[in-house]
Amino acid sequence: MATKIVKKGKGIRLKDAAEKKLSKIKIGLGWEVRKGGQLDLDASVFMLGEDGKLPSDEYFVFYNNLESPDGMVRHRGDNRTGDSHGDDEEILLNLPYISPVVKELVFIVSIYDAKSRRHNFGNLDEAYIRVLNLETQVEVLHYDLDADFGDDTEVEFARLKREDDGWRFVPTGYGTKIGLQGYVDKFIPEL
Repeated sequence: MATKIVKKGKGIRLKDAAEKKLSKIKIGLGWEVRKGGQLDLDASVFMLGEDGKLPSDEYFVFYNNLESPDGMVRHRGDNRTGDSHGDDEEILLNLPYISPVVKELVFIVSIYDAKSRRHNFGNLDEAYIRVLNLETQVEVLHYDLDADFGDDTEVEFARLKREDDGWRFVPTGYGTKIGLQGYVDKFIPEL
């Protein structure tokens, strides 16, 4: 089965994207820094409950917390240069065993220390997110962020939404200037 190329806002059920049910997947995120530039980008996952908030701080998976409390979402670590071929950062998921309190996963890429370094997504080309079936090593979904994010310092690449019969991948491609802390503030429950 060929890779399905998806467009912004056009969600697809994972079970419709692959020949067989997807269980263990890799979310690969990649980008190219324009010539002469150097950026430290960081991928993060916000695992949200029914209320659209983190069930607890541990459900925020990023470079300082590489694994969710249920062990089913694992960040492969921070690539500080983006110089590698292929995916710059990777997140492994075991979909059937993700805690049932989690209803949605939000994939954010932010630029480390963007404001003080005066860095932004305008310095990037060819950003993408893809879904790879870990059992077959076949790419099943691919979304190229074709928008120009100019002076944005973070981009929400996509979301995975839990449905009755599995998960739906929704490419979002939404840029902001709120900083990673702005997302933490947005998704942390109010006391």
